[in-house]
Formats: sequence, structure tokens, C-alpha cells
Amino acid sequence: MADLWDGALIDAAIWHARAGDVTRQFRYRSLYAALPVDSLEAGRLPLRPDRPGLWRLRRLDHGARDGSPLTDFIQSQLAPVDLAHCRTALVTMPRGLLHGFNPVSFWLARDDLGLRAVLAEVTNTFGESHLYLCRHANNRVIEPGDRLSGEKLFHVSPFLPREGRYAFRFDAAPGRFGAWVDWFGKDGKLRLQTSMTGKARALTAKALRRAALRHAFQPLRVTGLIHWQAAKLFLRGIRYRTKPSQLERRRSEATTERSDV
Repeated sequence: MADLWDGALIDAAIWHARAGDVTRQFRYRSLYAALPVDSLEAGRLPLRPDRPGLWRLRRLDHGARDGSPLTDFIQSQLAPVDLAHCRTALVTMPRGLLHGFNPVSFWLARDDLGLRAVLAEVTNTFGESHLYLCRHANNRVIEPGDRLSGEKLFHVSPFLPREGRYAFRFDAAPGRFGAWVDWFGKDGKLRLQTSMTGKARALTAKALRRAALRHAFQPLRVTGLIHWQAAKLFLRGIRYRTKPSQLERRRSEATTERSDV
């Protein structure tokens, strides 16, 4: 059974379900990599930062996005909330041969007792990003049934407003990974549900080569699917919203869910 903190490939099923102005579901599959950050930076994994290949991981695509070590970035996020002792792993979609786009990456932080925090790094098709730090206020273990809520502060889709709240849920048990993100409008009603779930298998050099050959154009495919779904919404008369200027606040927290969400 593959452990995410040893390095793994995740055969993920992605699901989106919209309600309210229109009812619509959207499904596709993607292959993600779970990369223990210390091992990644030390060059102990088959996938190494900033190396050429059909599948690549660039430091410029993650964290501080300035090419600096990813270990420095995640420690800078965890230390202020007393979680610097945690082991960390990055769950992400690597760059392909011609294109790199990752709607969301998850930085996982755990200790011997379990998962303590998840930093959701959300990216839109305009090249902008926002960090949502998901944790309990007292840093207790995040159980699979726990829901962590935070204000939506980042423009993702031109067919959704920026306001509202997210409710996050995570499962990072051995052999699998799951992330669920629900969006509630400013009226408090559930408007969008999303999930990414899949089984994990060991990240070996052989498995990585096979994945790179089979999924060399995966980011390009995902970008195309997103734009295709956007076209369908536009043709159904859903209001197109011009992208607002990104807020100066680039990091926010999601914590134990409020009773009124």
C-alpha cells in the first residue's frame, strides 16, 4: 500500500457539480503525484525539481514561485501556526511536454498522530494563485469527516462570483487521497461541489516513465476541458463575469466549520 509521504502516483477522479442557476455535472480523470517535500528537494525521488522531461516539476510553479526551495516555502507557512515539526508532501499535477496548468495543488502536513494541516494552492487560467491554509484552530488532527470553512477570496471561474465561502474536507490515509471543496454563495446556499479522489500507488522510476509517456499532454487536456465546459455554460446563458483585480491578500485560512454554513 503506497504512502503519500513516501512518494506516490494518484489515479484521481475529478468531479464538479453545479446547482442553482443551472444544474450540471462535469467529470474527468487525471494523474497526480504525491511528493514528500524533503525528499523532493534532496533529489531522492524519481521526479526531481527543474529537470527536463515529458513530466516536469518547476519550483517557479509552486509556493513562492521564485525558484527558491520548496522546503523553505512550506516551512514559512507552517511555522507561524506552530506546525513546523510536521512532515510535508505536495500533491500536484506535474507539467507536461508543452504546457503546465494545475488548478489546485495540496501541501499536506502531518505528524505521528495524523494530518494537521492542508495548504490548498489554487491557480486560475490567468496565472494568478491564492493559498488557503486549512486547519483546526487548535491544530488537532484533521479527520476525514471534518469540514473546514473559509471565505472565498480568489477569482477562479468567470461564471461564479468571488464572494461566498468554501467548505474543505480531506482524507490522506495510506493508499488513497481525497479532497472535497464545496462553495456556498453569499446567500448561504450550496452552489458548487467539487472532489478529487483516487487510490495511491508507489512512485517508482518505472511508474514515472510510464506515466510521463501516457500523460505527457495532460495539463493541455485539462485546460481544454475547462474551456469546453465554460463554453457550454456560456451557451446556456450563464452570466459571464469579467475578472476582477486580484486582492492584495494572497493567503487566508479555513478552520473548523461555522454552524451557519
